[in-house]
Amino acid sequence: MSRARKSAKPDKIVPDDRIEILPPRQGLTLDWHRLLPPVAFGTAAGFIASLVVGGGGFLRHAVVGLLGMLVGQGIVHVTGWRASTGYRFLDSMAMAVIGAILVVLLARFIA
Repeated sequence: MSRARKSAKPDKIVPDDRIEILPPRQGLTLDWHRLLPPVAFGTAAGFIASLVVGGGGFLRHAVVGLLGMLVGQGIVHVTGWRASTGYRFLDSMAMAVIGAILVVLLARFIA
């Protein structure tokens, strides 16, 4: 026995096997317009952190900066502490740099 549901049109009935609840699967699509700014921001934060605590390499700057962005935002959400420069971009960059410095120091402590 096949169940049926009413469609948006009151005179038409659509069987359950013809209803798609989720959109059809598509391949992984990378939207570079959304991905590039955080990577560039994180790389800049990692570079600034490496000037403070040392280190080098473009890939290392990017990874440390992206992790630092996460740590910095975590600090903001957990403690409520925030750098206050008057500019939102500089506030975010300062917290990302602080987070990146903490990531580098923690990695050196563990290693």
